[in-house]
Amino acid sequence: MLKVENLLKASLSIFFALLLMLQFLSFPGQFRYMAENEPENSYLRWPLTLLAFSVIAAIEISIICLWKLINNLSAGRELLNRKKYLTLIIFSFSYIWIILAIVWMVVVWNADDPGLPVVLTVIQCAFTVLILIFLFFRKIINKRNNLD
Repeated sequence: MLKVENLLKASLSIFFALLLMLQFLSFPGQFRYMAENEPENSYLRWPLTLLAFSVIAAIEISIICLWKLINNLSAGRELLNRKKYLTLIIFSFSYIWIILAIVWMVVVWNADDPGLPVVLTVIQCAFTVLILIFLFFRKIINKRNNLD
């Protein structure tokens, strides 16, 4: 019978592999193509590549920490390890949140259509909810540490 944690680990593995493909193949190729076709915007190639690389790396760190949390929860290890991984997830999501906020401000400033700002607002709200969920989990772990 399939266990939920094994299905979650398989999904995380596939997601991680897809992120690696995006990080090393898709985004650099897309920005190179954009620089070739729009030479007036070619100065954006490397900053956008580095930005995409760092945001995807933050998501990959979160996946690795989530994997470690799943291992710790299923093995019943001490709470301090869990708190460390939750904190790393919160920091990586916070980094993405800050990048999204900056991108949102630039897009809203230059937007002539409300579509992209709305999509960015939804993504920003999703990351806000994720950060708050992990902060809540960390608060629960802190309470359990104080009780023990």
